[in-house]
Amino acid sequence: MDPLVIVAGASVIGAGLNTLRGYLHSDEPYSAKKLAGSIIIAGFAGLALASSIAIEGLSQEAMVVIGLVTGFTADYAITKAKK
Repeated sequence: MDPLVIVAGASVIGAGLNTLRGYLHSDEPYSAKKLAGSIIIAGFAGLALASSIAIEGLSQEAMVVIGLVTGFTADYAITKAKK
């Protein structure tokens, strides 16, 4: 599978995990709008990261971990910046 797809897909999952974390620590209902926004942010962050660093030699597991962390942190940073 293409490394760009692996990292971008894992980034989307990481952003979804951050929105789930926010939902579990909040009193307001889960927002599909926030999830959609986080997926867009994480997708672009994952593609940018995968395009800018050398991930070709890494194992698929390492690419998934990089993507998860990228998506989670990108969504977390944007969420904090909005507040």
